[in-house]
Amino acid sequence: MQYAQGLEVKYPTAARNFLPAARFVAASLVCIVLAHHAAALGHEYAHALMAFALGDKPDPLDIHFGGASVANLLLLSEIDEHVDYTAMFSRGADVDAAFVGFAGPGLGNGAMYLVSLIAMRLRFARERLIPLLFLYWFNLMNVGNFFSYVPIRTFVSHGDIGHITRGLHVPAWVALVGLGIPTAMALWWLFTRTMPSVCARLAPDAPLRRAFIVTLSVVIVFGFFGLAGWRGYGHVSHALAVMSLCLIPVALFIALRPGTDRRQTR
Repeated sequence: MQYAQGLEVKYPTAARNFLPAARFVAASLVCIVLAHHAAALGHEYAHALMAFALGDKPDPLDIHFGGASVANLLLLSEIDEHVDYTAMFSRGADVDAAFVGFAGPGLGNGAMYLVSLIAMRLRFARERLIPLLFLYWFNLMNVGNFFSYVPIRTFVSHGDIGHITRGLHVPAWVALVGLGIPTAMALWWLFTRTMPSVCARLAPDAPLRRAFIVTLSVVIVFGFFGLAGWRGYGHVSHALAVMSLCLIPVALFIALRPGTDRRQTR
């Protein structure tokens, strides 16, 4: 807009930058919720489909979604694959139970992790904000799922890892080593390759936007997913959940150091 004197009306820099920043934050939060739902649904349906394939579930689409509370609608905290593991163990189908338990994090989240990792390299994602945002958070949600089981909920008698160890008649440390190695590799790749690469594309000259992505990433993995063992899974899982929370400031200090993203994307 210009007045008769030819003077252009200029708004303060903060005001000009507020709308794009607000849009980015809003888009990120929506993508985070949708990515979490997609990862959770894929996880549960992988359980259900495996149980159906093995003859242990009549309807592969029948899963338990939980109630209509705000917490459950946002976090899907009450979702369940609706598989009767007790009946499987009672009739001696221990191996079936192990395969069904593994299907969620191993096949479901594993496949979705690899697909999202590949998709982020495609041109349609690299050149567009929303697809790249969603794929990044979707990738992170699947890595978070890995972490929430190994090591957080490995030393338990129930849940996915408990079904695997009980079904295969192996101690928990076997699951810790066998599944912990790929989990550690996925975490390392997320924080040293994927996250810096995404920050370089979405926030090349925007330190606050980069700090937003990094902070949310660390808090979601080590806070939200780390807290999966806070209660209901025994003392070991609780202790690991506490340790995971303690990792948040350490991880943020390392990830937010000046020049960290440039060194990691070389």
